[in-house]
Amino acid sequence: MTRGARPGEAMHGDLTMKPMIPMMLAAGVAALFAGPASAAVNVNAVHLALDSLLVATSKMSVVNAMNKNGKPPSSNAEANLGAPNTMTTNEIGSIVVADGGVINIYLAPVTGTDHGLVQLVPKATKDAKGGTAVGFVCSSPNIPDIASVSSSCSYVPRK
Repeated sequence: MTRGARPGEAMHGDLTMKPMIPMMLAAGVAALFAGPASAAVNVNAVHLALDSLLVATSKMSVVNAMNKNGKPPSSNAEANLGAPNTMTTNEIGSIVVADGGVINIYLAPVTGTDHGLVQLVPKATKDAKGGTAVGFVCSSPNIPDIASVSSSCSYVPRK
């Protein structure tokens, strides 16, 4: 007749869990005293947000509105975008178009940025053929290490 494992004993012969118990207890105690997870920026999540189709679509909508109306849009509606609360992904809390066609990307908590804001400011320039091209200047007022996450962005703290 075979028997089941006794407390502290594995099911296979003389391998036991006893040596593992102190390590598991130590890990649990360490976790209790560690407090909340650090607020480090989740680089991959921020990349996903800034490189998302939603951001690309928002930029295109602002450019199209500028071309159609001769001036930048000042709201999501003027840019033919959905309401800010519908402009979301796992990494993006909302996207809001403000005066001057500025695209405000409010990052979601998964990014580890604590209400991170990335702003894309449209800038019209003349292209090589004399036409007008619209690019975007990327900055963040509250993510100091944004340039290490996205080399095309810079940290510009609010005054």
